[in-house]
Amino acid sequence: MRIEIKKISIASLLVSALPVIIFIISFIYSLQAVFTPSAVPFFNVLMQAVLIAIAKTVIILVCVIVGAFVYNLLCAVGMKGVKFDLEDVK
Repeated sequence: MRIEIKKISIASLLVSALPVIIFIISFIYSLQAVFTPSAVPFFNVLMQAVLIAIAKTVIILVCVIVGAFVYNLLCAVGMKGVKFDLEDVK
C-alpha cells in the first residue's frame, strides 16, 4: 500500500503531544546544563532550567511550524509529497 502525505495540519502540530515531548527533552537538557556546583539556591537553578526549556520549546516549535508551512506550500505549487510504502505483516 502506498501513502503520500500532501498536507500537514499546523494546528495538529500545536495541540498534539509534540510540544510536551519537546518541553520534557529541553527541560532535562537544561537541568543537566544548569546544575553546577555553586552556592546558587535550588529555586533559582530550577527557574533558570524551566525558562531555558520554555525558550527552547518555542524555538523548536516555530522551526517545525515553518517547516510544515513550507512543505504545504511546495506541495500546493505542484511538488510531490513524501511517499511511504507500507506492507501488511502477518
